[in-house]
Amino acid sequence: MKKKTLLILFIVCIFNMQAQNLVSGKVINENSEVLIGVNISAKEIPGLGASTNFSGDYQISLPDGCNNLLFQYIGYEDVLKNVCFEQNNTLTLNVTLKKTSELLGTVVISAGKFEQRLEEVTVSMDVIKASLIENKSTTSLDRTMNQSPSVHVVDGQANIRSGSGWSYGAGSRVMVMVDGIPLMRGDQGAVAWQLVPMENISQIEVTKGASSVLFGSSALNGTINIRTNYPSSEPVNKLSITHTAYGKPKRESIYWYKGGYTSANNISYLHTHKKDNTDFVLGTNLYYDGGYQYKVISKRARINMSHTTYSKEIEGLSYGIKANIMRSKIADALMWQHDTLAYNALNDDPSYSDNNHFNIDHFITYNNPRNGIKHRINSRYFRINIYPAYVDSGQFSNRQAKRFSNVYYTDYQFQKQIKNIVTLTSGYTYKYSDGQDLVIYGNRNNVNHSLYAQADIKYQRLNLSFGGRFEHYNDEGNIINKPIFRSGINYQIAKATFLRSSYGEGIRFPSIIERYVNYATGPVMIFPNEELKPETGWSTELGIKQALKVGEWKGFVDFAVFMMQYDDMMEFSFGKWGNDDDGQIFGFGFKSVNIGRTQIKGFELSLAGEGKIGQTKIEVLGGYTYTKPYIDDKHFVYDQYTTNSGINPVSYLTTSSDTSGILKYRYKHLAKFDLNIERDRIATGISLRYNSRMENIDQAFIDPLFDMILGTTNAWERLNKNSMILDYRIGYNLTEEAQISFNIDNIFNKEQSLRPASLSAPRTYSILFKQNF
Repeated sequence: MKKKTLLILFIVCIFNMQAQNLVSGKVINENSEVLIGVNISAKEIPGLGASTNFSGDYQISLPDGCNNLLFQYIGYEDVLKNVCFEQNNTLTLNVTLKKTSELLGTVVISAGKFEQRLEEVTVSMDVIKASLIENKSTTSLDRTMNQSPSVHVVDGQANIRSGSGWSYGAGSRVMVMVDGIPLMRGDQGAVAWQLVPMENISQIEVTKGASSVLFGSSALNGTINIRTNYPSSEPVNKLSITHTAYGKPKRESIYWYKGGYTSANNISYLHTHKKDNTDFVLGTNLYYDGGYQYKVISKRARINMSHTTYSKEIEGLSYGIKANIMRSKIADALMWQHDTLAYNALNDDPSYSDNNHFNIDHFITYNNPRNGIKHRINSRYFRINIYPAYVDSGQFSNRQAKRFSNVYYTDYQFQKQIKNIVTLTSGYTYKYSDGQDLVIYGNRNNVNHSLYAQADIKYQRLNLSFGGRFEHYNDEGNIINKPIFRSGINYQIAKATFLRSSYGEGIRFPSIIERYVNYATGPVMIFPNEELKPETGWSTELGIKQALKVGEWKGFVDFAVFMMQYDDMMEFSFGKWGNDDDGQIFGFGFKSVNIGRTQIKGFELSLAGEGKIGQTKIEVLGGYTYTKPYIDDKHFVYDQYTTNSGINPVSYLTTSSDTSGILKYRYKHLAKFDLNIERDRIATGISLRYNSRMENIDQAFIDPLFDMILGTTNAWERLNKNSMILDYRIGYNLTEEAQISFNIDNIFNKEQSLRPASLSAPRTYSILFKQNF
């Protein structure tokens, strides 16, 4: 009986195999570039599907009869093809997909770790295109981000919607990533801006509000995700050369290079190509900056590469390696000598960061479109060697005296798509950080384990998102466990109008530097705080996005009201934390402290768009942000220090120049605008940055004793005003492959102080040459 049953099953299988028909072909876009990962499904047969491989090829088996094949690729219009078979046939069907002409056409991945249309995400997000980066001729991403709506960067510290103040590179509430992997130092917890491959950026996605559920600690205030380009069908070679000259300052007394010339030079090169089933990317950068500040000279050399293999044996499998190596010596003037010598570092002694950075990333992805499952593993080893590598030359053989910082990072992600309606994302993240510097903080380490899960539902006009994360953090025996949650909704209330609301929780753990640093940088002391606690918080918003379309120009206007709350907020505070004999300025210095509960409320209006109106290409990015950042309890005593007169309590009231409750180092009003116009061979554009006066700073900066040293009181009264900086650029396409452009930054040569005891650059002139070959 069993033999007969097996024979019948075998015959049925043979019959079914004979009845299968094969459809195969290639999917390309309008520029004849192959599209990898296009989803192909048979509408009449649930669960049957395929996807294009690294060559854009696909094949799918269909039974006899007629079926509708659906080709889908986000950012492109769907294509439906009807195919009919009678018996065991083959069909070659090549398909060309067109870019979507509806709404914005911008695709992002940072909101949910999968591709979504910008207008359908449940949170506020801005996208900076590569063209803005190239047009501005910026050499480091932190300068580019200052042109992004609601983002403000000071001394490498990014803040979104007044979520942070000034911390001088110690910790960050904004997580910066390259292709979804954090680019944060293990010791400082700060962003390694110089490592970003500026020559190979596709777009930058800025997510506003708590994003810790998907991205973990340091995403309490939002994320900045830099997405790099993938190689196209044709090899790309791109050379970029920039020369920048610093103009004459507004005051003669700070014109230290009078009769001379100080400038900066930047050279970058990019090569990408596809060969068979592999992608290869190589980028290099050389940078030298003579500086507008006396003795503040910076230089770096960087090389990065990426190699990706798409398996021929296992469909949907890809794997590869990325590497980034940089040698840099960056000078920094933490404080000026005096207002009358604002471009001289205090005591003519700038601090130097002499480092060797390198990271190695391994990644592997398996995508099975037939059952809608994707597995992804990303790992990174990120090391910084700090020079001199030892405390003194006599310790070169003592490994315990080496100076370094390490990050070991691994993220496993599992994703399941159900009928193009539900996307389930879950994963595990491991991060181990350690560092050693016997002079500054000793030998320290911490480890962070995280589990996360999120569900995204798209049904007709409705998009829903909800998820959670569990954080386990161990800082040398100090263990913290914390669950956090998020949710969001987006509903298309009209053809081009989208209403959204979201709520997200977050957490940030102190960095090694914030807790343990005990060091003098120049004459300024930075004090430790081993009792520093993690900060937690939440953010919520209600927003509406209206898509716009004029001819071939597409854009949007977005309005959002928001609120953020932080508990045990960490602030980098300047004051008298030590005795009179601590450091060279009578015990004054910096210290990270928990200041209690704070709230930030506000609203934001933004505008973005690109495309052609007639024969003119127009790109616009701008926004206005109003915030009201306040502390909950002005009387809360969060620290104390000892002087000869006794113990002195420290609170918001004793350390603030303005005791109304407003948080330090924030702007209530912030506006950005960039316009670029191209027609024929000429491109021209303007950039505008506006901020209102800073209402509150550390009281110590206007203390009479401290003012005698740096002259900050009168300077702050003079410089701390509403400020607007305007830049202009013009470019000309010499050929289809070569372009030259000229930029003037700070056209009106305004003096601007983004924080006390520091003066921004004068008017600068840049010339940029780009050549593709």
